[in-house]
Amino acid sequence: MKPREGIIGLDGVPIHLLETLTDNNTMPYMKQLIKEGTLAPLHSSLPPNSAASWNSMITGTNPGKHGIFGFTEFIPGTYSQSFHNSHKLKAKPFWQKTNKQNLIINLPASYPVQPLNGVMITGFVSPNLNKSIYPQEHLPWLQENDYQVDVDTSLFNESIPLFLEKLNETLEKRVNLIDYLLSKHNYHTLFFVVTGTDRIEHYLWNAYMDNNHPHHQDFLDFFKKVDQTIEHITELLDPSAPLLMLSDHGMGPINISVNLNTLLRQEDYLIHETNPRKNYNNIQKETRAFVAEQTKIYLNHKGKFPNGSVKKTKVNELQEELVELLLDLTYKGKKVVKNVYKRQDIFSGPQTSNGPDLVVIPHKGFTFKTNLFKENIFGKDLLTGTHTEDDAFLYIREQGLELENLWIKDAINIFKQIGEKNYA
Repeated sequence: MKPREGIIGLDGVPIHLLETLTDNNTMPYMKQLIKEGTLAPLHSSLPPNSAASWNSMITGTNPGKHGIFGFTEFIPGTYSQSFHNSHKLKAKPFWQKTNKQNLIINLPASYPVQPLNGVMITGFVSPNLNKSIYPQEHLPWLQENDYQVDVDTSLFNESIPLFLEKLNETLEKRVNLIDYLLSKHNYHTLFFVVTGTDRIEHYLWNAYMDNNHPHHQDFLDFFKKVDQTIEHITELLDPSAPLLMLSDHGMGPINISVNLNTLLRQEDYLIHETNPRKNYNNIQKETRAFVAEQTKIYLNHKGKFPNGSVKKTKVNELQEELVELLLDLTYKGKKVVKNVYKRQDIFSGPQTSNGPDLVVIPHKGFTFKTNLFKENIFGKDLLTGTHTEDDAFLYIREQGLELENLWIKDAINIFKQIGEKNYA
């Protein structure tokens, strides 16, 4: 029996890229799918990183409820950070709300794998393959076929052709894995995420933008392969199976990198020692705010951090100060910051207090960094593409749906509304 429903994620693909590549026939199969269904823009999570956004998607909730605000978080009572793991998820993913069999391949921020009714192979970041697959009986196949959870992006600096080769090879092995698993068992839901899209956009967005770039055609060719993969996956589904496709965030160009911690230090909001080994443990009591993981601004709360000094009565005032500072920041006459969101305005739920106090979003062309020791606010970046929060996409293979002002947490609920009773 073929899967009765399909979900395909294209990590980091903005709707305008999808529209361009279908219009110019780089992705002819996706072009036909769009004619058969409804395509709409989708807001990512806030903050717009893959850990927060994919966990918002699978739970149908915001980070204030599911508790995942990024790939890192501060260990309570310290300035030390820990990496995300699936045990920290505080809301149920959709597959825990049904007794039907699920096949989930390459879902980011789901490591270590948790038992489920079906099979799951986690996506990035998954440092140990043994802890990436459930059940373990399929581990030998992964090992024999040299399955890779992610592409080694350091290859880009060594050899761009090798980086591209590994992107294509990794995608092929994921498809082979799906074929293998479907030959062994029947599943009700097939959920597959393509992450090579995010990788090639981060490193070769400039190639996409420039028709004369030596790797422009390589960028297009990879998306042709993605289109062929989408066709292959959809043909594995039952002919009447509902199909949901989406991205977790968009992507845009990087012209200038902006180090926000340098800004805060220059404006006397951040006071710290200079021991690189201590990282955020350099923070001194005079500090009022600091930035982590690009877009997350934390106030140095008294009682929350070891050298915390910001009292509850000063939180709103300090938030307002920082919003004004950030919105006034310019580079060569251009505004750097598009939006600054206060925690209380974007999160709701029991985990809200664990989130950042502010989430800051850059204007097009800018990206944020958080190095504590950089001297200059502005600089160049090794990457050429950066996350955007308001131009992801949602596609459902049903025509005439009214899909407006949607956030990624709404995707599963929309799927429910078109008759997917197993998500009830």
